[in-house]
Amino acid sequence: MTENYEWIFSGVGATIVGLILTYFLLDKKKKTDKNKDKSSNITINNNNNINSSVAKQEEKETSKEKENRIKEKTKILFVDDNHTDFRIVSILKKSGWIHTKSIKDVINLDDQKVKDADIIFVDINGVGTTLFNDEGLGLASALKEKYRSKKIIIYSADTKGDRFHKALREVDGCLSKDAEPFQFSSLIETLANDLKI
Repeated sequence: MTENYEWIFSGVGATIVGLILTYFLLDKKKKTDKNKDKSSNITINNNNNINSSVAKQEEKETSKEKENRIKEKTKILFVDDNHTDFRIVSILKKSGWIHTKSIKDVINLDDQKVKDADIIFVDINGVGTTLFNDEGLGLASALKEKYRSKKIIIYSADTKGDRFHKALREVDGCLSKDAEPFQFSSLIETLANDLKI
């Protein structure tokens, strides 16, 4: 090496040594940059996963908040001549449908309780007798005709009756009076989501 020291320190030698050192330094820098990129990708992916989890949580909260808002604002009215014996009203109130009421009959279509209600359950028998010969079916039909935006549901414990009455085609649903509370709640949730509350 001592023999070639002049060559090493000459212009050509210095250039070659410089290129070699530059190559090794650049190669080392590239490796360092790749490692930084990998760690950055991991961080970004983790952040995306965190952001995705946060977004899903916010979506769940928003969905739950929407459900609670709908329950708090929806007004449900049961028209039933045996309204004091009807347990579904208290079950619905306990499950968050706080504006659920029951009345014995409707003798005036402009009754304030009817006007205020968003969803009205009408019993087939024993209600609407002062206004209609076909009782609850006539009442349900008239309510749907007068209040198109309200959701009207016919319900009854009676398994007989006029299966071809026009009210059955006009209303938003039919339900057996002895249906499970879950069925009432599920139908109300579906109808309430359609309302513009």
